Amino acid sequence: MAEHPEQVALTKKWIDVAAFMSCPIVRVFAAKVPADCQDEETLWQPMIEGFKEVAEYGYESGILVGLQNHNHDNITRDGDAVLRALNETDHPYFTHILDTGQYAGSPGASGQQNVSHPDYDCYASIEKTAPYAVYVRTKFYEIDSGVEKWLDYPRVLDILRGVGYNGCLSVVYEGKSDPIESMRKARSYLEALL
Repeated sequence: MAEHPEQVALTKKWIDVAAFMSCPIVRVFAAKVPADCQDEETLWQPMIEGFKEVAEYGYESGILVGLQNHNHDNITRDGDAVLRALNETDHPYFTHILDTGQYAGSPGASGQQNVSHPDYDCYASIEKTAPYAVYVRTKFYEIDSGVEKWLDYPRVLDILRGVGYNGCLSVVYEGKSDPIESMRKARSYLEALL
Protein backbone atom coordinates (compact mmCIF):
# COMPACT_ATOMS: atom_id res chain seq x y z
CA MET A 1 0.00 0.00 0.00
CA ALA A 2 2.84 2.42 0.72
CA GLU A 3 3.94 2.09 -2.91
CA HIS A 4 0.43 3.02 -3.94
CA PRO A 5 -0.43 6.30 -2.24
CA GLU A 6 -3.79 6.35 -4.02
CA GLN A 7 -4.78 3.13 -2.19
CA VAL A 8 -3.77 4.60 1.17
CA ALA A 9 -5.72 7.77 0.36
CA LEU A 10 -8.76 5.75 -0.73
CA THR A 11 -8.68 3.70 2.48
CA LYS A 12 -8.47 6.89 4.55
CA LYS A 13 -11.43 8.29 2.63
CA TRP A 14 -13.50 5.20 3.50
CA ILE A 15 -12.41 5.47 7.12
CA ASP A 16 -13.79 9.03 7.08
CA VAL A 17 -17.05 7.76 5.54
CA ALA A 18 -17.26 4.97 8.12
CA ALA A 19 -16.76 7.48 10.94
CA PHE A 20 -19.48 9.73 9.50
CA MET A 21 -21.89 6.79 9.25
CA SER A 22 -20.90 5.31 12.64
CA CYS A 23 -19.63 2.10 11.05
CA PRO A 24 -17.08 0.36 13.28
CA ILE A 25 -14.82 -1.19 10.63
CA VAL A 26 -13.42 -0.76 7.12
CA ARG A 27 -12.00 -3.72 5.23
CA VAL A 28 -8.77 -3.81 3.29
CA PHE A 29 -7.09 -6.42 1.16
CA ALA A 30 -3.44 -7.39 1.01
CA ALA A 31 -1.04 -6.74 -1.84
CA LYS A 32 -1.92 -8.28 -5.16
CA VAL A 33 0.86 -10.45 -6.54
CA PRO A 34 1.71 -9.44 -10.11
CA ALA A 35 1.95 -12.27 -12.63
CA ASP A 36 5.62 -11.46 -13.27
CA CYS A 37 6.58 -11.28 -9.57
CA GLN A 38 9.80 -13.19 -8.95
CA ASP A 39 9.88 -12.70 -5.17
CA GLU A 40 6.72 -12.12 -3.13
CA GLU A 41 8.89 -11.10 -0.19
CA THR A 42 9.50 -7.73 -1.88
CA LEU A 43 5.78 -6.95 -1.52
CA TRP A 44 5.66 -7.34 2.26
CA GLN A 45 7.45 -4.28 3.64
CA PRO A 46 5.61 -1.67 1.54
CA MET A 47 2.29 -3.40 2.31
CA ILE A 48 2.97 -3.47 6.06
CA GLU A 49 3.95 0.23 6.02
CA GLY A 50 0.66 1.02 4.32
CA PHE A 51 -1.29 -1.07 6.82
CA LYS A 52 0.37 0.74 9.72
CA GLU A 53 -0.49 4.12 8.23
CA VAL A 54 -4.17 3.35 7.69
CA ALA A 55 -4.46 1.58 11.06
CA GLU A 56 -3.15 4.68 12.81
CA TYR A 57 -5.56 6.84 10.80
CA GLY A 58 -8.37 4.48 11.81
CA TYR A 59 -7.30 4.77 15.44
CA GLU A 60 -7.53 8.56 15.26
CA SER A 61 -11.10 8.21 13.93
CA GLY A 62 -12.13 5.31 16.15
CA ILE A 63 -12.51 2.94 13.16
CA LEU A 64 -10.98 -0.53 12.98
CA VAL A 65 -9.19 -1.57 9.79
CA GLY A 66 -9.91 -5.22 9.01
CA LEU A 67 -7.69 -7.29 6.74
CA GLN A 68 -9.89 -9.66 4.78
CA ASN A 69 -8.24 -12.85 3.55
CA HIS A 70 -8.52 -13.28 -0.20
CA ASN A 71 -7.11 -15.95 -2.47
CA HIS A 72 -7.33 -14.36 -5.90
CA ASP A 73 -3.70 -13.31 -6.49
CA ASN A 74 -3.44 -11.76 -3.00
CA ILE A 75 -0.43 -12.35 -0.80
CA THR A 76 -2.63 -13.32 2.19
CA ARG A 77 -4.05 -16.42 0.55
CA ASP A 78 -3.60 -18.63 3.63
CA GLY A 79 -3.74 -18.41 7.41
CA ASP A 80 0.02 -18.17 7.88
CA ALA A 81 0.20 -15.10 5.63
CA VAL A 82 -2.74 -13.42 7.41
CA LEU A 83 -1.08 -14.02 10.79
CA ARG A 84 2.18 -12.62 9.47
CA ALA A 85 0.41 -9.46 8.24
CA LEU A 86 -1.38 -9.00 11.56
CA ASN A 87 1.81 -9.57 13.58
CA GLU A 88 4.03 -7.34 11.46
CA THR A 89 1.49 -4.53 11.38
CA ASP A 90 1.14 -4.89 15.15
CA HIS A 91 -1.48 -2.18 15.68
CA PRO A 92 -4.52 -2.43 17.98
CA TYR A 93 -6.76 -0.97 15.26
CA PHE A 94 -5.62 -3.47 12.61
CA THR A 95 -7.64 -6.65 12.82
CA HIS A 96 -9.03 -9.52 10.76
CA ILE A 97 -12.19 -10.05 8.73
CA LEU A 98 -12.46 -13.79 8.12
CA ASP A 99 -13.97 -14.81 4.78
CA THR A 100 -14.82 -18.53 5.04
CA GLY A 101 -14.74 -19.05 1.29
CA GLN A 102 -11.66 -17.08 0.28
CA TYR A 103 -8.74 -18.99 1.70
CA ALA A 104 -6.66 -20.98 -0.74
CA GLY A 105 -8.03 -24.48 -0.85
CA SER A 106 -11.66 -23.40 -0.69
CA PRO A 107 -13.63 -24.95 -3.56
CA GLY A 108 -14.93 -21.54 -4.59
CA ALA A 109 -11.66 -19.64 -4.30
CA SER A 110 -9.19 -22.00 -5.90
CA GLY A 111 -10.46 -21.85 -9.46
CA GLN A 112 -11.58 -25.48 -9.35
CA GLN A 113 -15.32 -25.07 -8.91
CA ASN A 114 -16.60 -27.43 -6.22
CA VAL A 115 -13.20 -29.12 -5.82
CA SER A 116 -10.82 -28.32 -2.98
CA HIS A 117 -7.27 -27.50 -4.01
CA PRO A 118 -5.01 -30.40 -2.99
CA ASP A 119 -2.11 -28.14 -1.95
CA TYR A 120 -4.05 -26.04 0.56
CA ASP A 121 -6.38 -26.66 3.50
CA CYS A 122 -8.82 -23.79 3.88
CA TYR A 123 -10.08 -25.16 7.21
CA ALA A 124 -6.57 -25.11 8.68
CA SER A 125 -6.33 -21.44 7.67
CA ILE A 126 -9.71 -20.72 9.28
CA GLU A 127 -8.54 -22.44 12.48
CA LYS A 128 -5.34 -20.36 12.59
CA THR A 129 -7.04 -17.01 12.08
CA ALA A 130 -10.43 -17.44 13.77
CA PRO A 131 -9.06 -16.25 17.15
CA TYR A 132 -8.26 -12.88 15.53
CA ALA A 133 -11.52 -12.39 13.63
CA VAL A 134 -13.80 -9.54 14.63
CA TYR A 135 -16.19 -10.18 11.74
CA VAL A 136 -16.95 -13.30 9.69
CA ARG A 137 -18.22 -13.41 6.11
CA THR A 138 -19.89 -16.79 5.51
CA LYS A 139 -19.57 -17.58 1.82
CA PHE A 140 -22.17 -19.67 0.02
CA TYR A 141 -21.77 -21.20 -3.42
CA GLU A 142 -24.28 -24.06 -3.71
CA ILE A 143 -27.23 -23.82 -1.33
CA ASP A 144 -30.10 -24.89 -3.63
CA SER A 145 -30.92 -27.94 -1.47
CA GLY A 146 -30.96 -25.82 1.69
CA VAL A 147 -27.52 -27.17 2.71
CA GLU A 148 -24.26 -25.60 1.50
CA LYS A 149 -22.52 -28.21 -0.67
CA TRP A 150 -19.08 -26.66 -1.18
CA LEU A 151 -18.12 -25.62 2.36
CA ASP A 152 -18.48 -27.61 5.57
CA TYR A 153 -20.36 -25.16 7.80
CA PRO A 154 -20.81 -27.53 10.75
CA ARG A 155 -17.00 -27.69 10.83
CA VAL A 156 -16.57 -23.92 10.35
CA LEU A 157 -19.03 -23.12 13.14
CA ASP A 158 -17.31 -25.61 15.45
CA ILE A 159 -14.05 -23.74 14.81
CA LEU A 160 -15.70 -20.41 15.63
CA ARG A 161 -17.34 -21.81 18.76
CA GLY A 162 -14.01 -23.26 19.82
CA VAL A 163 -12.39 -19.83 19.91
CA GLY A 164 -15.40 -18.17 21.55
CA TYR A 165 -16.32 -16.06 18.51
CA ASN A 166 -19.33 -13.95 19.43
CA GLY A 167 -19.56 -11.52 16.52
CA CYS A 168 -21.58 -11.11 13.37
CA LEU A 169 -21.91 -13.66 10.59
CA SER A 170 -22.76 -12.03 7.29
CA VAL A 171 -24.04 -14.08 4.37
CA VAL A 172 -22.28 -13.69 1.03
CA TYR A 173 -23.72 -15.57 -1.94
CA GLU A 174 -21.61 -16.27 -5.04
CA GLY A 175 -23.62 -19.00 -6.71
CA LYS A 176 -25.65 -19.08 -9.89
CA SER A 177 -29.19 -19.50 -8.54
CA ASP A 178 -31.66 -16.79 -7.56
CA PRO A 179 -29.64 -14.65 -5.11
CA ILE A 180 -32.55 -13.56 -2.91
CA GLU A 181 -33.88 -17.08 -2.41
CA SER A 182 -30.35 -18.42 -1.95
CA MET A 183 -29.59 -15.81 0.72
CA ARG A 184 -32.78 -16.85 2.54
CA LYS A 185 -31.75 -20.50 2.38
CA ALA A 186 -28.25 -19.65 3.61
CA ARG A 187 -29.63 -17.71 6.56
CA SER A 188 -32.02 -20.51 7.47
CA TYR A 189 -29.19 -23.05 7.19
CA LEU A 190 -26.92 -21.04 9.50
CA GLU A 191 -29.75 -20.51 11.99
CA ALA A 192 -30.43 -24.25 12.09
CA LEU A 193 -26.74 -24.97 12.70
CA LEU A 194 -26.54 -22.36 15.42
